[in-house]
Amino acid sequence: MKALEEFDSSKDIETRKVQKLGSSSLFITLPKKWINKWSIKPGDKILIEVSDDGSLKLLAEKVKLIINKKSIKIDVDSLKQPMPSIIPCLYSLGYDEIVFESKKPLMQKDIEDIIDVTKQMVGSEVTEASDGRIKVECLLDSEKVGLESLLRRMLNVISKKVDDIVAYITNEPIKDNLNNNEDLKRIYFMLLRRVMSIKYDTSKNITKNFFIVMNSILLLNTGNLIDKLTKLIKSEELTETEKGVIKDTLQKVNDLLDEVVMTVLFPSIKRVSNGIMLIKQVKYNISTLDDKKYPLLFNYLQDLIASLESALDNSSCTLFLEDMPWIERNLTA
Repeated sequence: MKALEEFDSSKDIETRKVQKLGSSSLFITLPKKWINKWSIKPGDKILIEVSDDGSLKLLAEKVKLIINKKSIKIDVDSLKQPMPSIIPCLYSLGYDEIVFESKKPLMQKDIEDIIDVTKQMVGSEVTEASDGRIKVECLLDSEKVGLESLLRRMLNVISKKVDDIVAYITNEPIKDNLNNNEDLKRIYFMLLRRVMSIKYDTSKNITKNFFIVMNSILLLNTGNLIDKLTKLIKSEELTETEKGVIKDTLQKVNDLLDEVVMTVLFPSIKRVSNGIMLIKQVKYNISTLDDKKYPLLFNYLQDLIASLESALDNSSCTLFLEDMPWIERNLTA
């Protein structure tokens, strides 16, 4: 424990008496100078770091966000691509402040396009737009967002899309999911940002999150294919037999989606085996459809199962990151 004389005299040090609150709680007041400097208000969160030498370090959560803030400034006059196209990249890389500057007046269309793209990035907004300067800020704290939660949310969005097609085929009421595709992209970009913000302690975690990112890309592609299937199925005159085959196929696709996502999060041989069986069943179902009568439908379904098969392959790789009793590793070769 540090004696008072051991403290750095060049720093602003104050003494506080410990006071009692109620029957057992002890407290000290916060320095007024610190409160004013960082605009601390009732209800603000204070992070407390306890050290083995007896010292306490207090850090306001809002100050932590400022300290960890990543900023980037882009010279628009030298930029060789449209400004809106780089915002998803910079957002995914974890930048909290993106500033575009130009010596020439920026076109109103560019500003509007940037605002539209920014709306797809959760927690981001255009906070400044003048003749030669645009600032985009992201207030999302990536550390509070879990990868598991984000991947599950992508799964839920796609599953609802599939449920909507099945409901249409069976003449059941369809829920209003107009924002599903937009939600899927927003979740995808959040996931990329979260992965980039993680401080990795083992190569195992890096590898696992690599497969999570790969599968999130395939899930995004799956969502787009489902949208195309929806429009196509609504435009085709299908027989009752064909509707039955497509309904069964899509229900199995939903089951397969669940196995893909859960396996990459929680590696399981049983889930991988079940996924392989579902792929075989879906491929058989697709083969029973007339590819000459419905060539586009046939191709979309084939693309869909190919995308999910690749995703299952990625997920199954995580099995070998675990210590399984049937695995013997030779790491010296």
